Parts: sequence; C-alpha cells; structure tokens
Amino acid sequence: MARITPPEGNRGNGQYEGYHALWHLFSLGLIDDLQSFDSSAWDKAEKKLAKSGRRTRVALIDVSVAPKHPNLEGAIAWDLAADFFSNRLGTFPDPDPNGTRFAELLDAAEAIGNKVAKALFAEMKTRLAAEYDDAAADPAPTARRIFPATSAAFSGHGTAMAGLIGARPVPADKVDLIGTKVTPLPGGATPSVDSPLAGHGLPYIGIDPTCEIVPISTSFDPDPEQFLAAMLYAHIIDADLIVLARDFPDPWRSPMTGTLGKGGAVDSEELELLRKNHPVKYSEEEAALWDALHDLVPKMSITRPILCASGNGGDSTMLYPGVLASDKNGIILVGAHTSLGKRAGYSTTGSADLPVTLYAPSGDSERLDSEIIRLDRVSPDFREDTYSPGDLAAAEDFSPLDVISTDVPGAAGYNGSPFPEILPEDEMLPDYRSYYCRFSGTSAATAIAAGMLALAMSTGKIARGDGITAKKKLRGNTAPTDDINAEPKLVWASI
Repeated sequence: MARITPPEGNRGNGQYEGYHALWHLFSLGLIDDLQSFDSSAWDKAEKKLAKSGRRTRVALIDVSVAPKHPNLEGAIAWDLAADFFSNRLGTFPDPDPNGTRFAELLDAAEAIGNKVAKALFAEMKTRLAAEYDDAAADPAPTARRIFPATSAAFSGHGTAMAGLIGARPVPADKVDLIGTKVTPLPGGATPSVDSPLAGHGLPYIGIDPTCEIVPISTSFDPDPEQFLAAMLYAHIIDADLIVLARDFPDPWRSPMTGTLGKGGAVDSEELELLRKNHPVKYSEEEAALWDALHDLVPKMSITRPILCASGNGGDSTMLYPGVLASDKNGIILVGAHTSLGKRAGYSTTGSADLPVTLYAPSGDSERLDSEIIRLDRVSPDFREDTYSPGDLAAAEDFSPLDVISTDVPGAAGYNGSPFPEILPEDEMLPDYRSYYCRFSGTSAATAIAAGMLALAMSTGKIARGDGITAKKKLRGNTAPTDDINAEPKLVWASI
C-alpha cells in the first residue's frame, strides 16, 4: 500500500526560534542582562581571587578535555591534570617543570579510606612523585603515553563539562580565524581587506570563570581500581569539589540502584535474584576494590562535595554512586529541568527515601507514556495523525533550547567539522563553529550545578571543606523535592 503523506499543515516545519546560547546564565540569575553580561557574583569572585590568590579547585573525573581550547585557556590546571587510562597509577599530560605546587600537595596529602584504599594511596604517592619529576624533565615521552586518553575522539564529554563549569571569554584581538590574516604583497605593501570574520571574538563563558578545573581522565569502561585511583587523586590535589557525571559499573550495586537498602547495600532478595539470573564472576581482589570505592565516596563527600548526575533513564532508578546521597554526606544528586522550568523528559526522578537534591538547567526530550506526554511539534518529523486527540490535547510544551558548551575542535567533536584539525598548527581557527556544541542530559545539569557551587565558594557564599553544609546551601531551601515541577531549582539568589 502506498504511504499517504499527511497534509503540510499537519507536519512540523523544522523551524525553531533563535535563542541565546547562554540562556542558562539568565535562568540561574547570575546575570541581569544577556547583552551587557554584568554580574555582581563574577565581580565579587574576581575581588576575592585578587586578595587570596587561590582559585576554587574543581576535580572533573571524566574523559579528557581538549587541550588548548581557546575558551579553556586559563581554566584548566594542566600542571595538576592526571590520566588513569594509560597508566594505572596515573600519568601527567602537561606537568610544570618549574612548579612546586603538585609536590607540596602530594607531601601534605594523608591516607583516606579503608585498608584497600590506603594501600593503593601509598602506592600512588610513590609512583606519582617519580612520574611527575620524570614527565616535567622530559615531557615528550609522557605526551606519547597519554595520547589515547587525550585524542579528539575521546574528549567530547569532558570538554563540554569543563566549558559549562568555568570557560573564559576570548576577546577579538586574541583570536585568529581563517580569513582574517592579511599576507603582504611581494613589494611589501599590505593590501586592504574587509573580512567578514575580522574582529570576531569567542564570547563564551562558564558559570565560574575564576575557578580552576583539574581533568582526571578515565576510560569509558574502567575497572574499580581506576575509579578508586581517580577519587584518591582528587583527594591528593585537595580539590574543593568533585564532579562525577557518570555511573560506577559495580556488578552488584549499579544494576539494582532502584532497590538499594540501608547503607547502599542491595536488597538481599533482589541480590539473590540478580545472582541467579545474571551470574557475574570476578575475583576477590576486584570485589575488595568495589567495596573500597563504595566506602570511600560518601566518606570523601563529607569534606568535599561530590556532584553526581541522577541519570537520563526517565524512571526512578538513580545512577550509582549518586544513589548513595543522604543527609549525612555531601553527595549532591542533580536532575535536569528545561528552559520552561519543567523536569526534562529524560531526567530520572527520586523517591521519598532518595530524592533528587536539586534541578539545574539542561535540554529537553520528547516523551509519551503514562506519566508525561511531551511532543516536539516543530520537528520536521512530527506527524499529528500519529497521535490520538487525547495525546495531543494532554501534551506539555516542549522546550527546544539546549545548553551550549565548548567542544573538541574539528571533525571529532559533538558538532563535527569538515576540517580534521583538532588544533591548527598555525594557531588559526579553521572553523570556529565546531568549537561549540549542543549539550544536554543530566550531565549538563551536573556541570552547571558544579559551576554554581564553585562560584559560591569563590565568592565566599559557601565555605570550603564542609560537604554537608555546602549541599544544604546549594539546594537553597528545605522544602521536599517536587519532581513534577522540578523543585528545588538551582538559583543564585537562593544559595
């Protein structure tokens, strides 16, 4: 049977209204005007930084970050950045040969965690000290060793997270775009040229443009030792907060996060069913490492808050270790709301025993089930006759606004470019559009919440070193979580 194309009036037109790429800053109440970008919070953070000289340190446990992205220059603490993908005990992409900061932090760090964690901590301290000295003296071999973790195809998520947290704007006089350079004529004269790209700055900014971000790189499918080492490294560098927008694939805890019992343990009946129907074999050593990690995360969060994504499943099953959040620790479980203030269609909800801590801005998604009907009527794929009149009448407003963030330049980022360069050798940008991407999910919401917490610390609104108090203040109120209306929302004035 031939398919009958619906009349044009019943189809989405694929045309969305334009929106400001940094709308989330206005939604958070950080700026009063999207044109002037005046912010009393940023002014206060700059003044405090001038006095103290210490930036709020954000540990970003993720995949790597694109090196030398223009908007991340000055935001990334490359002298502290570490990679646990290519070396189980850590290696450094860009150590400072003349710096003493890492050595001082390493000397001051004290053991933390259970016996397994403390043993790994001791092994790491010895190895990291030697690795940093060797890497600083001869960085070329180190650069080759860490290449798999910092290649273009591996850095998209980390680069987008870092941009939302603490990117810096780049003025026009600091940017070279293809087409803006003028080559002198053979006789020495300089031709006059009126390039449409001349004077083009990169006016992107993160939530806290005064903080420093330390990328702690892991693989997409790490073993427990790699995660444990990354957490211990965040402790070694004395991070003020930790960003962990991913789950730990613990075979016994991660699949059953909707039914975790007291202390984060899997319900005994559920555990028995899990082992019977989905047998998993691993060594006693691996089990001990998962246990050590399970013990360490909530313990570390008491002194340095840990921000975790709630998940993008749209149900009540939280990601692990975010599921360990409680009033007795500093684990902050972040959900996503749209530009219209509704809970994002994909954002996982909590329960009375495990509520989402707060909701932060992000993109939206379509959804059609017994709980939510949200349809993108502007999409070119939208067909009105696909839905019942009841569905159409009950459908909520869909928000087409995604969050925009920094991207891996060139062909390998989320917003791919026909130009293959990650970073051009002549330091000109071949396609500045590929330096930014649409980013969404509870990952984006977590990065935004992390930036707000960093800024609150940078301005003195929230003190460092107390994860439980930081969590309460960032949440802003004591009212129960309302998943339907995505409350409480992250707002600067409420902190």
